[in-house]
Amino acid sequence: MGQESIQQFRAWIAEQNLDAFYVTQPQSASYLSGWLNDEEGAGSVIVSAQQQILLTNPLYGEVAAREAAGWHVVIPPSRNYAQSIASLAQEHGWQKIGFESTAVRYADFELLRQAGEGIFSLHPFEETIVNRLRYIKQPHELELLKRAIAITDETFAHLCQWIQPGMTEKDVEWEISRKMVELGADGTAFNSIVASGPNGSMPHAIPGQRQIQRGELITIDMGARYKGYCADMTRTICLGEPAEPRMKEIYETVLRSMRTCEQGLHAGLSGREADALARNVLVEAGLAEYYIHSTGHGVGLEIHENPSLSQRAPEDVKLPAGSVVTVEPGVYIPGWTGTRVEDCVLIKDDGVEVLTQSPTELVIPR
Repeated sequence: MGQESIQQFRAWIAEQNLDAFYVTQPQSASYLSGWLNDEEGAGSVIVSAQQQILLTNPLYGEVAAREAAGWHVVIPPSRNYAQSIASLAQEHGWQKIGFESTAVRYADFELLRQAGEGIFSLHPFEETIVNRLRYIKQPHELELLKRAIAITDETFAHLCQWIQPGMTEKDVEWEISRKMVELGADGTAFNSIVASGPNGSMPHAIPGQRQIQRGELITIDMGARYKGYCADMTRTICLGEPAEPRMKEIYETVLRSMRTCEQGLHAGLSGREADALARNVLVEAGLAEYYIHSTGHGVGLEIHENPSLSQRAPEDVKLPAGSVVTVEPGVYIPGWTGTRVEDCVLIKDDGVEVLTQSPTELVIPR
C-alpha cells in the first residue's frame, strides 16, 4: 500500500497518544506492507512515527524483502517476535505500543507483555484506522477485484456448459478450482459450496458425493482469488425445468430481493438500511423465517470483511463510496431445498456498479 495510507495510520497512532502500533491481523499487515501473505505467523508489522518494520521468519525473508518496498525487514532469532519487539522498543524509545485485541492470541499477548516489562506498556484496540481504510478500495485494488470477479464469471459460464446430471457435488467443486487456476487465479477465495436438492437448505453445505439430478435446485457459491483479492458469487441453477412450480416461484422472489437491494443501495446508507432493502421483499412474500443470514459483506483481501449489510450492523457506520460489497439474499427450507443469488457491487454516491456479470437464468437446458 502507498505511503499515503501509512501516513494516515501514523497520524492516527499519534492521536491515540501511542509511540508505535503492532499489526498482526494478516490482511491488515499485507495491506500496509504490500507483501500479500496471509499465512498465520508469516509476518507482522510495527509502525511508529519514523519506523515501519516488518517481522517475519527465515522462510519468508527473501520474498518479504523483495515485495515490502520501503520496509525494514527483521528476522528475529529463534522466531521470538516478542523479544525482538522489546529490543526495538528500547532502541527507538517506544513506551506505549498499541495492538489489535481481536487478532492476538492470549499466549502471544502474554509473551509480549512479559518481554516488555519495564520497557513498554500494551494498549488494546478492537478497531484501527487501517480497518476503515480497507473499506474503500484504491484504484489498483479495484482492478484486482474486477479480475477476480471476471475469472469467477468465466468459470460459471464454463460450468453451465460442462455440468451434467449424475455428476457429484464433489465433481463440480473440483472443476471450479481447476478452471479458476487455469484462468490465472491464485486459487479459490474460499471452499466452494455446491448444494444440490435437499442440501440447498443448508447455506454452508459441504459438497459431497451426492449425484445431481434433473429438476432440482443447485446452489453454487464460489469465488476466485487473484493476487490476494477475493471474489464472491452465488448462482442457483436447475438442469431442466424445476420439478415443482414452487421452486421457480421462490427463486424468482429471491432474485427480486437481490435486484431490489441493488437498485436501492448507495453511499450513506447504514448496513441495517441496506439489509432491509432485500429483507423486506422476503418478508412481504411470507418467507422471512427462511432468510437466516445477513444480506451482504465487504470483500477485498478477505472474503468476509467490513462493511456489513446486516440487521446487526452499527447504525452509525455508513456504507462509503468506493467499498465493494456482496448482495446475497437466500431462502432455506429445511428438508426440501434452498436458493441464493449473489453479486458483488461497487458502492457509489448515487447507486452501485454491479461487478458480477454472470447471468441469473434458473434453467440450464439438459
